[in-house]
Amino acid sequence: MGEIVKNQHYIPQNVLKHFADKGRVSEVLVEKNADPYQIPYRNSMSERFTYEHSQLATNAIENFFQKIEDDFGPAIVEVLRLLGQVDCGEGELSSVEEYIRSYLNAIIIYYYRSGALLYEFEHETASKENRISMMLNKLSNTNYINNLSETIRKYYDFAIIRSESGNFLISDQYISTAALRIKSRFSDISNRHLVLIEVLILVPLSNEYYAIFYHGHKPEYIRPQTINYLTDEQVLEINKVIINNSYKKCVGKEKATLQETLPYFEWRSPSAIYIGHNSGKVSGSTLKKEVFFYEKEKRAWELFTDPMHFRDFNNLGRNDYCGCGSNKKFKLCCFEYYVEVKRIWRTINDKNLVFKIGVHPRAQVEESIFSF
Repeated sequence: MGEIVKNQHYIPQNVLKHFADKGRVSEVLVEKNADPYQIPYRNSMSERFTYEHSQLATNAIENFFQKIEDDFGPAIVEVLRLLGQVDCGEGELSSVEEYIRSYLNAIIIYYYRSGALLYEFEHETASKENRISMMLNKLSNTNYINNLSETIRKYYDFAIIRSESGNFLISDQYISTAALRIKSRFSDISNRHLVLIEVLILVPLSNEYYAIFYHGHKPEYIRPQTINYLTDEQVLEINKVIINNSYKKCVGKEKATLQETLPYFEWRSPSAIYIGHNSGKVSGSTLKKEVFFYEKEKRAWELFTDPMHFRDFNNLGRNDYCGCGSNKKFKLCCFEYYVEVKRIWRTINDKNLVFKIGVHPRAQVEESIFSF
């Protein structure tokens, strides 16, 4: 059986080492809003006996992940080498893109083994072994993972972003995602779910490079099929998304970067949704916390999820004082958020389903429970 691996990583060491400086990373416990601390990357993003299960042989899951790491770890090194060549004016980025796209299955597996996903499962079961079983159900669904990969390959654009100072963070979810626009409120997925339209996917390569897959209204500074050199302000915008994908931990090369980004972290626990069916059956699922890339979409979502407050805006004219109590005119305050929310409700009430490229087998727009 072999000796049990006590310190089991939910973000692999062969990823973390590319976010380290002299073998150490800075880590922060985001939920506690604590001060960042330095730690060897080999001790970061891990817990004792993370993947052990009484019905499985010792190290069974850890050994499975190790086989994937043995293949994907060298692939990351090769991608970074190729990117270095492109940066020096040698080679083509298309070779990098092709290489990364060929490893999308492994990237998705890394996502589903992450600490953030295991944390979300806590909201469905208190049993650690049940959470491991839920993770294994995801990982064993080969068709599902293949479909996710194929949809990203076909319908998402690709780009590389670079922080020349090496200030990109990495979340305990591994992949970070953000909704580029509100779609609706769903019964079992969030607006930033993989393979929905209007979603940004950030794949960590190192503290200098991220691969980006996106569909929809991406930031202007991201151009497809090229290396995009970001300003410090733009790096911070990306890091805000990354840290808000974290539930427990976020890691970077320097404490200063975490200290700069931490004030933008907003704690939201995953939410449990229970749906009653005509048959009398009740089903439940856990929703990820919503993360929106643009402030406008975030503000509109807050209004959308507060239907009682939304009614305060219905009878306002553009020149009336805003219903939020700001003492500003409606047209200069919350009007654009109100218009966006009206668009969403029209989408729901017209049953114009929005995820035209999604492959999630259970993704359906909920029936509206409010009417305006």
